[in-house]
Formats: sequence, structure tokens, C-alpha cells
Amino acid sequence: MELHNSADIVGGVTRAAEYSYRPPSPPHIHVPPHREDEDIILPAYALVDGESITNDDLKILTQGNHVAKPHANWRYEERREAQAILPFLYLGPSVAARNIPALQKEGITMLLVIRDTVMAQAKFLSGDKVAAQLGIESTTVDVSGQQELIAAFPRAIKVINDHLISVYRKSDMRKWGKVMVFCESGNERSASVVAAYIMQMHNVELVEAIQYIQSQRFCIALNDEHKNLLYSWQQLLEARRHVSQAQTSVQQSATAYTSTPKCKRGRRDLDDEDTDMDPDRADDEARFDGRAAFKPFLS
Repeated sequence: MELHNSADIVGGVTRAAEYSYRPPSPPHIHVPPHREDEDIILPAYALVDGESITNDDLKILTQGNHVAKPHANWRYEERREAQAILPFLYLGPSVAARNIPALQKEGITMLLVIRDTVMAQAKFLSGDKVAAQLGIESTTVDVSGQQELIAAFPRAIKVINDHLISVYRKSDMRKWGKVMVFCESGNERSASVVAAYIMQMHNVELVEAIQYIQSQRFCIALNDEHKNLLYSWQQLLEARRHVSQAQTSVQQSATAYTSTPKCKRGRRDLDDEDTDMDPDRADDEARFDGRAAFKPFLS
């Protein structure tokens, strides 16, 4: 096909730029920087139907409100370290997952790696060896490309919650577990998982979740593909909550109806309903309408 470089088919019309033949890029999602003089507060959140945890478990997991103070003095070297996004949830790169003294100091009880299936097949990027040395747990969530990441969010969230609840109960409710989520850089896949966790457990939207994480780990680098995946996740969570609210409303209405005391219904009430159900009966009843009371037998 001939390309017209200087003018369009319409005479006298000149293109302002070259044509682009690639698929359109995902829409840009702007995440403004949070003001340094304002704290970011994650609210405690009530249970959404569909999550495989109870209200008591949710209290264990969320531990109430969380306040993040923006990291004003971020150092470039900190990108190689793991930061506590929540008191029990850390985010960092793979090099931080091999820093045994730091893991011991922070009391990490599980390493969770978010890796590409190619890395998994090559047996790269695993926390098993370090976990074995420390006597802690290690788990992987493998994804084949960015588009599969959204399908991995529920699985990763369940892994985190199950571990935290297990540690809490095994310690006779005296100790909380700590999970470190990591990928190669600690800025992309693992950051997306932590954002998805915050969005679900604390009922916040993607912009607030990203701002909260960035206030603690400034170097996260979520591109538009990651942000659009998180936006799709946000829409899924909203749909689940709407369904849950509708189901709760129906259940409450049904409970109110069944608990309302009802008067005993007399024979005349039933007869009236029967009349409504059988219109032909009205003709027969009209034959006796207005007759005086009559007793065919007397004692």
C-alpha cells in the first residue's frame, strides 16, 4: 500500500505527524505525588462476602488503622532494601530476600516471591534456600506475563492471610507473622501484589494504595500496564461489594418479614381469599345474600 508522506488523499491537507500502525496503548492513569506534610491513613475495613476469612480473622489481619508518614529523606541505596509497607507486610527486591541478618532483625516469617514462569522453569528467583536456613516459610506465585498477574492477586492475598492467621494462632495469639513480598527489583510485580492486597483488605482505590506504598518505598515503578491491571482489580472488588450489599439487603428484608408477628386469620378471611381466587363463586353466594339467620334444627 502506497504511503503518502507529505499530503493526505484530500488535496491540500498535510499530516501533522506520522501514522502509527501499532495497537493502541492502554490509557494513562495519573498518580499524583502525595503531599509530604500529610499522612496517609488506611482505614480498618469490614469483611466482604466471598473472602474466605471471618470477621475475627480480619481484625487479626488489618490490626486497625494504619498511618504512613511520607519518607522525606529517601536514599538511592534503599532500593536494595526491603521496606515495611504495613507492620506485617514488607516489600523489596530479591537481593533483600537474601540478606539473612536483615530478615532476622525484622522477624520475617515468610518469603513470598512473585516471579515469571520462565524464571520458575529455570529455578531462578526463589527464597527456599534462605528460608530453610532461617527455619521460616517460603512460597512462590508464578505468572506467565503481566496479563496473568491479575488472576494471581487472589492467590497471593490468600497465601499472605493464611500465613498470618496461622502464625497468630500457633503462638497462642501472642505473635503476628511478617511476610516479605519480592520480585527481581521489588518495584513492579511484587509492588502490584502489595497494592492489590491493600485495595482488598482496606477498601481503598488504586491511587491511594500506590501513594501509600510509594510513601514507604519511593522507588516503585508501576507502568500504565500495571496501573490498568490494578484498575481492573478495583472494578472487580467494587462489583463484589455491590453484590454483597445487595445480598445482605435481601437477607435483612427476609428476616424482617419472617420475624414480624402475624394475626391469626379467621375463616372469613380465608373465604374472602377463596372468593378472589374463584370468581364464579360470587354468583352462588349472591343467592343467600341478605337472608336472615336460620337454624334448621333446634334442640
